[in-house]
Amino acid sequence: MRHRKLHPVTADMRREIDIRVLAKAGAFRQPMRFPFQHLETAPDHIRVFRVGDKSRQTPQIVAVQWRTMTFGMKPFFICPRCNARRVYLYFDTIAAYCRCCGGLRFLSQRKRTRTRLLIRSHRIRVKLGDETGKPGDKFPARPYLQTRRRYHTIIAKLKTIEGKYLHIIAADRRRLDRQRDEFGRFVRCENSATDTRRFI
Repeated sequence: MRHRKLHPVTADMRREIDIRVLAKAGAFRQPMRFPFQHLETAPDHIRVFRVGDKSRQTPQIVAVQWRTMTFGMKPFFICPRCNARRVYLYFDTIAAYCRCCGGLRFLSQRKRTRTRLLIRSHRIRVKLGDETGKPGDKFPARPYLQTRRRYHTIIAKLKTIEGKYLHIIAADRRRLDRQRDEFGRFVRCENSATDTRRFI
């Protein structure tokens, strides 16, 4: 029986609770209810409910701590598991906790290093007006009304990113030019079909 490979759970797969959105809505000035988010707020804590009848549930209480900043007071969640100050909490329909306690990853952490470098290189080139450029191509010209200092800073960053990408591609010993079938699987060539020594 062939088992399906399970991918790590990312943070975008969980419902996110942002304390900045609640504070902007005035949730900590007076008690408020957010029925679609299953939340009830108070000045010093929030109550998180599961989906369903709330009259038969015992809510999870998450403390809210206020910290003095230069521009005023800023609220933070206190994670129920690690007791650390957090801005985001992630809810999995049972309990709310921070990303570290839940073992959640970001979506970019599921991609290879060279893929992340290629995406960053493409984003920089698009900002400079080059939408079809690839690593190793000629750098795009300076956009209109952009200062030379800013342009040289961006080009230096682009050189570093594309240098790392080209180094990984040059050091990769895999045969990336092998053909694939309609399902994305590698097609076995004649050399690999006749060479059966590595399977013995």
